[in-house]
Amino acid sequence: MDRLHRPLPRSLLDQLQEIVGPDGVVADAEGVERQTRTCLPFDTLASAAVYPRSVQEVQAVVRAAAVADVPVWPVSTGKNFGYGERTAVYDAGITMVLERMNRILHVDEKLAYAVIEPGVTYRQLNDHLKQTGSRLWADTAGSTQYASVLGNALDKGRGLTPMADHFGALCGMDVVLADGSVLETGGGPAGRNEVRHTYKWGVGPVLDGLFAQSNLGIVVRAGIWLMPAPEVFDFAAFEYKASPDRLGAFIDDLRELVMCRALRSHPHLANDFAMMCILAQYPHEMLDGRKHLSDEAAARWRQQHGVARWTFGCGVYGSKDEVRYQKRMIRRVLGRYGMVQFIGAAVRDDWYGALVRRLAPPINRLLGKSPEFTDVMLPAINLFRGIPTDEFVRQAYFKSHKSKPKTDVDPARDGCGLVWIGPVVPFESGHVMKVLALTKTIFDRHEFDFFVEVCVESARSVIVLVGVFYDRHDPTDAARARAWYDEARETYVEHGYPPYRATVMSMTGAMDANPPAKALLATLKHAVDPRNLIAPGRYGTPAR
Repeated sequence: MDRLHRPLPRSLLDQLQEIVGPDGVVADAEGVERQTRTCLPFDTLASAAVYPRSVQEVQAVVRAAAVADVPVWPVSTGKNFGYGERTAVYDAGITMVLERMNRILHVDEKLAYAVIEPGVTYRQLNDHLKQTGSRLWADTAGSTQYASVLGNALDKGRGLTPMADHFGALCGMDVVLADGSVLETGGGPAGRNEVRHTYKWGVGPVLDGLFAQSNLGIVVRAGIWLMPAPEVFDFAAFEYKASPDRLGAFIDDLRELVMCRALRSHPHLANDFAMMCILAQYPHEMLDGRKHLSDEAAARWRQQHGVARWTFGCGVYGSKDEVRYQKRMIRRVLGRYGMVQFIGAAVRDDWYGALVRRLAPPINRLLGKSPEFTDVMLPAINLFRGIPTDEFVRQAYFKSHKSKPKTDVDPARDGCGLVWIGPVVPFESGHVMKVLALTKTIFDRHEFDFFVEVCVESARSVIVLVGVFYDRHDPTDAARARAWYDEARETYVEHGYPPYRATVMSMTGAMDANPPAKALLATLKHAVDPRNLIAPGRYGTPAR
């Protein structure tokens, strides 16, 4: 650790310990560094981390920080690996971690929603629904099962089922403001609004959006809509086998499948390198003195595992008739471009499911697949049933470590270098192919292997998710990763494809390309937080 630790005033530290208890404050330099590590090529160091257990404790911490004029950087669980985790955009101050606020307050089986606190994780919510015999599924992020449901939604994270729009699924929030008061969104009578978790629009301006990717308040409770389990579930696995020059036509046909609701989930179309990150460790021996694999080496590596140039999986949901229609359309359209297999039976808890699981390894071997393909099959299918996993976040270790951990996965703690950026792109071949070409050029210029997933955001937009893995302990490699990110972000914004979320490296400039919006946000921030107490600099608002 080489950053200067600036401790809190003794009087404030004593007050925080009184509010949340001695076990709820970490204030020594080494402890704070461990709690706020990041995968990014970027470092700041807080003065202290605090862990409130209740809304009242959040209010008290905010009021104490206001008196001492010390900023507060709130996070939920801080598991947004590759975006910033628990790291603030500035040094010093208080990092408020809400992971101990982990109550599931209510699940409404009839109206399909839950009311939860920000420390509730995807695993906790899914376990609760299963253990109580609920008919409901909760969509999950494809990252870690220990990510916060609300934290991911408030940063506009995405899932995979028909409920993939996580922020869109939020309805009715309790928010602690900078003066310590609590705001109820929803537009109805405070404390007795019967529709605040079922009707998003309320009366008057919709306030919920002010608290997404925002520092106007601290969300301490919210409703989130859930999905009734479908009558029938299946899973389609697709591998692109057509020539590269047909990829544009494939993108347009994929859009039409989504547009007509023949494809209701939100798949991620992963290129070969993205798949290999999941299935293998980085083949350093194939670099031959280069910083990234040559096209020839990448092709040999891909063939060893039987990986196609592009791959995706998607859930199929509905009644028997609806699923029959979806499968017919998926076969008809995607069959023009490659191989489609329906393998949802692998997760069935009956004799047929057991048979499919037993036959999967030999069938995969006949198809030229490595054993790792079989290993990730069930976790991949389960993601589309709202069942979280750590299987895919393990890819963060594939270049910086000799092997991926089986359990206790925490890339930030373990020193993995990882950076994500995801421009939003119209779901049309001309735009998608343009962004893929721009992106490939940037990867080549900075000598990183080309990692890309085209994630279906809706029938009208995709997110072109790209990322690099680097050696966080090598200053030269870290600088190269930072330069890659800065150029990628600048290029996407210049061409009109803004990233759907920012890392803490770029948050302070997140609104620079839209001066009127930046000015309005600054006005709103000053009105509700005149002392710039909560997360100064987050998403383009003024820094201190």
